Amino acid sequence: MSTNPMPTPPSTLRQFTALAIALLVLIGPLAGMALVGLAAPAHIHLVENILPAFLTLALVLIGGTAVGLALLPSFFLGAVCGYLLPGPWPYIAAACGLAWATALGLSLGRLFSTNFLEVLLQRKTTWWTTYQRLVDTAGSFLPAAIALLRLAPHMPFALTNLACARLPLTPARIWLSSFIGLLPRTFFAAHIGSQLQDWQALLERERPPWELLLSLALLALFVYLSRRAANRLAQHANR
Repeated sequence: MSTNPMPTPPSTLRQFTALAIALLVLIGPLAGMALVGLAAPAHIHLVENILPAFLTLALVLIGGTAVGLALLPSFFLGAVCGYLLPGPWPYIAAACGLAWATALGLSLGRLFSTNFLEVLLQRKTTWWTTYQRLVDTAGSFLPAAIALLRLAPHMPFALTNLACARLPLTPARIWLSSFIGLLPRTFFAAHIGSQLQDWQALLERERPPWELLLSLALLALFVYLSRRAANRLAQHANR
C-alpha cells in the first residue's frame, strides 16, 4: 500500500484562510441563535395555527437550509421541531431537515480547496502519514469513522462538514454515513423540544454534563480506533 508523500508545508496565507473558514462556520450558528433569540418571541404566534404538514415543510426547507449554511446548530433544528409540532411530525421534520442540511453542508464543504484539517495535519510528517494511511482504507474505516464523529452531541455540525466533505469517498457515501451518525442525536433533540413548556426554555436550555462526557468518550474512541487502524496498515505495508 502506498501513501502520499508529505506535501509542501502550507503557506501562511493558506493557514490563515483555513482558520478563517473554520472560525466562520463556528461563529455562524452562534450569530444565528442570537438572531432567533431576539426575533422569535415576538413572532412565535405566527406559526401557531399552521397545519403540521405545512409547518413541517417550512421547517425542513427554512430550518434545514439555515443549518446547512452554518447559521444554526443542528441540535437546535431538532429541538424546534419537537417544540412546534405534535405527534410524530417532529421526527419526520427533524429527519428530513437533517437530510437536507447535511447534503447542503457537505456540498458547500467541497467547494473549499483549503481544508483546515489537512492544513493542521500537514504541520507534522507523522500526522500526515497516519492520515494518509487511514484515507487509503476508504472502503472500510472512513464511513464508520464519519458516523462515530457525527454521533457525538458536542461535535460542531458545520465544522465536521468541512472535515468530511473532501474525504476520498463518493458524496452519497459521505452523506449516508453522516446522516446515520447524526440521526440519534437529532431525534433526541426533537424529544427534548417536545418536553419544553415555552420558547424561552428552548433558547436557554442547558445541556446536561453527560452529553459532554459522551462526546469526549466518543472522541477518545475515535482516536483509539484511528491509531489502531493506522498501525495495522503500517504493519501490513511493511510485510
